[in-house]
Amino acid sequence: MRETAELRPETSNLEQRVLTLFCEDLPRLREECAQDAELEEKLRHIVAEARARRPVAALLEELLGTSPDSGARALASRLPGSGRGWADEERYGCPDDACDLVRQPAPAGPVPRCSVTGLPMCRL
Repeated sequence: MRETAELRPETSNLEQRVLTLFCEDLPRLREECAQDAELEEKLRHIVAEARARRPVAALLEELLGTSPDSGARALASRLPGSGRGWADEERYGCPDDACDLVRQPAPAGPVPRCSVTGLPMCRL
């Protein structure tokens, strides 16, 4: 079983939802941006801003060429009860509550780490 990620349903702040998407997608973004020095530098700047817990929605909009609101709207459209269920002790969240990403590691797997800070995620 592989690790899964979901969002906490109480997410309401647009910037927090954008950061959640960013955290979840960061490994893929790093792979894609590694092929272009300019994009790689922009991504490094966004990661630095996210680590400092400053707003990143506008920076991501520039990097991706999209509206930060479009990703957040997609998250908000999830139907109640459509996510996976799991025991509370198997859920891990952002180490400092900056985003609402929740990860469920594989059984007996390592504690997941934050893609932005590298810190271990906190048990929820």
